[in-house]
Amino acid sequence: MMNRRQFISSSAAALVLSSVAGQYACRMGSKSNRGRIGIQLYSVKSLLPDDFEGTLKKLSEMGYSQVELYGFKGDTFLGRTVKEVSVIVKDLGMSISGAHTGSAILPEDTNAPEWDFWKKCAENLTSGGAQWAVQASFPSANSVDDLKRITAHFNRTGEVCKKGGIKFAYHNHYKEFEKIDDEVILDYLIKNTDPGLVSFQLDMGHTVNGGGDCVRYLRDYPKRFPLWHASDYDAVNRAPVWLGKGNVPYPTLFDMAESSGLEVLTIEQETNVDTLAAIQSDFNYLKQFKWTKV
Repeated sequence: MMNRRQFISSSAAALVLSSVAGQYACRMGSKSNRGRIGIQLYSVKSLLPDDFEGTLKKLSEMGYSQVELYGFKGDTFLGRTVKEVSVIVKDLGMSISGAHTGSAILPEDTNAPEWDFWKKCAENLTSGGAQWAVQASFPSANSVDDLKRITAHFNRTGEVCKKGGIKFAYHNHYKEFEKIDDEVILDYLIKNTDPGLVSFQLDMGHTVNGGGDCVRYLRDYPKRFPLWHASDYDAVNRAPVWLGKGNVPYPTLFDMAESSGLEVLTIEQETNVDTLAAIQSDFNYLKQFKWTKV
């Protein structure tokens, strides 16, 4: 039978073990932010170099559940491996959805050494639990032949990424709404890439800036836009603005979220004014929509 001294000693040991287990669980990422609202870290590019972990902590406290890297060159992000970043964000209740990256048009032979870039991208992104590699810039195109080369390159890139365990998407800006031989560039890219290999990340603000119709793209190309970049644009003053302050019809878009195949929602704020206030406002604006599950 246990005496009083043994009971106190046993209880104290149990408390210590419980405390250690709790700390371990916290470090192993037991915290998990609610909802489905992510943020492109380019939105806080001016803050990250001076206070990397502190800035990420602020994003977590706002409620963001995932982050997207920018300017990824296949190996590190601001001097840290994707795996290292994933540990930091996991401890804060977030995850890495993917990264903006990209290359020029590479040789047709995907065994050529130039393709090691994409193979390395896939390997490093998957090491941190990310699922998407997103080409974030548009190769120069002046003719339909140029577009043919680009779409062929995207298909090859999608194939290489798929073999590496990652999914490939293309992110638009505003020039993709220009026409070449009476064909809107973005429409050509969608129609001439393999849906099983190439997806698209529709940037709402850039679409408005380019004169495109966000609703039409989601309606006409269901399942091709599993990624959204939630940004906004004032078409009158020709400037990016906080979400809900511009011409992007978010209530209508979120009515289409399920049917269009939305999987990953990522805020990108490019106003560069009152950054933290802007991204908190953006988060608060989006959480009104049921799809976000906040």
